Amino acid sequence: MSKPHLPSGDFFGAASRTVEAGGFRVGLWVASRPPEGVELHAHDDAHFILALDGGYRSLAHDPLTPKNAAFGPGALVWNPPGVEHRDCFDVAGGRFLSISFDPPKRAGRGDPMRLRGALAEGVARRLVGVAGRFAEGDAVRMEGLTLDLAASVLSPGEVDEDPAPDWLLRAHDVLHDLADQPGLEVATVARLVGVHPVSLARRYRRHFGCSPAVAIRRARADRVAGQIARGLDLAELALGAGYADQSHMTREFGALYGLTPARYRALFA
Repeated sequence: MSKPHLPSGDFFGAASRTVEAGGFRVGLWVASRPPEGVELHAHDDAHFILALDGGYRSLAHDPLTPKNAAFGPGALVWNPPGVEHRDCFDVAGGRFLSISFDPPKRAGRGDPMRLRGALAEGVARRLVGVAGRFAEGDAVRMEGLTLDLAASVLSPGEVDEDPAPDWLLRAHDVLHDLADQPGLEVATVARLVGVHPVSLARRYRRHFGCSPAVAIRRARADRVAGQIARGLDLAELALGAGYADQSHMTREFGALYGLTPARYRALFA
């Protein structure tokens, strides 16, 4: 009898919330099966799991955890595509976050890993909040976090990095040219210049000091800053700059400039 292959983004559980951006699928789940009900299986894609309850068991290697011991809450696990496993909780009802995506074609399968470190664990925890309160306009924020997480496990040789960054300069121009398009994703920019989104995220950060997702947010906010003081209607300005609505613009502008658009306008009144 063949072992089951779960479709992309699917798990043995009940999904409380699932969102998608840039080819990444993020879900909040409740495990529906006890250990004896989870058969050996594989996934068609790669994924991360952040255990939100204790008692999570995985093939992932972790020298700091005794062999055969369950992981506690907050454990972050990486499973490459095609890995056969029976990851599960000791009892049904355990909660977890999933981040699924199709990795670059050159990415090797490798072994499951228990990831430790402030960057990866911090990104995964922030994705819980992003998925839980996901609203229109949050796609680029989620995409940026997921790309950072993917880059933490895929080595440079696995993401096809071109040492001559001509495509990166084109991506930089495309990103700024299209920043005012609603729903612009890093994956769209990557596709236009012919590279994988993980390659773009890694090289962009290295050369420009920030992720492409942050660059999109900055480009929008910078354009808005140049127009707010002119007295334009803020709701119309938000839509013209690529934001979902005025509240989205206020939230993003405040995060980058440290004050609301209205307060910014008052500075120049």
